[in-house]
Amino acid sequence: MSKLKKVLILIGPTAIGKTALSIEIAKKFNLEIISGDSMQVYRGMDIGTGKIREEEKEDIRHHMIDVIEPESSFSVQEFQKHVTEIIDEIHEDDRIPFIVGGTGHYIRALIHGYEFDEEDDKEKRELTETLEQLGSSVLHDRLKKIDPKVAAEIHPNNRKRVIRMLVKFELSDRISNRIGPGYTDDMKYDTFIVGLTRERKHIHANIESRVDQMFERGLPEEARNLFENRSPSKTASAAIGYKEFLPYFEGAADLESVKELIRQNTRQYAKRQLTFFKNQLPVEWYDLDKVQKDIIMEDIYQFLHAKERENHGK
Repeated sequence: MSKLKKVLILIGPTAIGKTALSIEIAKKFNLEIISGDSMQVYRGMDIGTGKIREEEKEDIRHHMIDVIEPESSFSVQEFQKHVTEIIDEIHEDDRIPFIVGGTGHYIRALIHGYEFDEEDDKEKRELTETLEQLGSSVLHDRLKKIDPKVAAEIHPNNRKRVIRMLVKFELSDRISNRIGPGYTDDMKYDTFIVGLTRERKHIHANIESRVDQMFERGLPEEARNLFENRSPSKTASAAIGYKEFLPYFEGAADLESVKELIRQNTRQYAKRQLTFFKNQLPVEWYDLDKVQKDIIMEDIYQFLHAKERENHGK
């Protein structure tokens, strides 16, 4: 049986510092970076998605950034296809791919070899991905407006079932017990998933600071350009950091309330990211409040050179 090829992955909630650390790792080990973020594929959506700036790249090659226009939809299936091709190319050069990102189900589909149904409707996938970005209470309220009886039978925290019913009603389509075929238990690659975490109060403080910086860099203007000069797809227009501006553009909210809503939605998203990572991916966690960066670098070195690694995580 052939040996699985290595893939290094760096994950963690938004605003925890993945970008800066990824550059250090890529420089130290001569790696190319593949973005695992579902929204950074869109051109022109730079500030709101936390996209790395050119001057921050330090000559490190980045993939899966600015690959499509915001008018286009981009599904997990398309991500899997594109990234698999990039991984194969990097492996052919006898190098190890380095994926950095925060979209958990995209990464899971990639490393577990998710097999998609050819008949899976594109519109259904697009709606599902849009709904997955919304908070649990928003989703349940949306279902309650469509069918209060069905909503009353489903707990708001049962996100998977709520989303499934919303797709069923909104597309008037028959939904099976699960949308599309499932994941295989087998790993497609020999992966080392480095997970970054720290105390929630520090993550929230970083989010506060990050949103302030986004506004200072021109996020309102970027969002206005997206909605007034482009025709973004449902997926692009539902991105955190952009959708919150719609009431402002309609004169129904002020900028400060938009900023606070972005902070709130980002905090909720960070919580959902951590929950998904911890429940769905084989992660080795590093608490940045307790673990020195040198430990992370040493463990990566050992993985890249096929040595046994001690568990320095939580």
